[in-house]
Amino acid sequence: MLRVVSILTFFIFCIACTSSKIYIVRHAEKGKDPADNPHLSELGVARANDLANMLQGKHIAQIYSTELNRTIETAKPLSDKINVPIKYYRNDSLLQNLVRIVQSEKNTLIVGHSNTVLKMLDALQVAHPHVKEIPDNKYDYMFILRIKAKNPVGYSYHLREITYGKPSPAPGDSSGAATMK
Repeated sequence: MLRVVSILTFFIFCIACTSSKIYIVRHAEKGKDPADNPHLSELGVARANDLANMLQGKHIAQIYSTELNRTIETAKPLSDKINVPIKYYRNDSLLQNLVRIVQSEKNTLIVGHSNTVLKMLDALQVAHPHVKEIPDNKYDYMFILRIKAKNPVGYSYHLREITYGKPSPAPGDSSGAATMK
């Protein structure tokens, strides 16, 4: 009987300590047309494909994007590769979406904007010590948020700040990247 209780306790502990990851990126490099909702540039298409190749084996179960061309086109290569549809969110409902994503305990990609990516981490009270802002010409940051369910309720977070794809130009270097958020 003691052995059965020990095994059950172990399984309950394992279930209670499940973890998932949220991958948060800014959309890839954008072109100039149309001015109010540009598509990705050639560099952006390459970065979106790099993102898809990097995440295809990461068991992504959800993909979130705003409804703008540049974010959709950043998410689409991964969506197509792993056959997971893109779910759309609005910036004004960001907090509600984050809560839902965390509670889902599923690996998730979120594609945002230079002015929303860090706000997502701030909303979850996750420190991002190495990145204080995302410059207009910086497209290669990826924030990997490991979420671990805590017993009995709540979550703990661990953040990795990395870059992916071809490096974005250094600050002050205007070669290549567009300048709007």
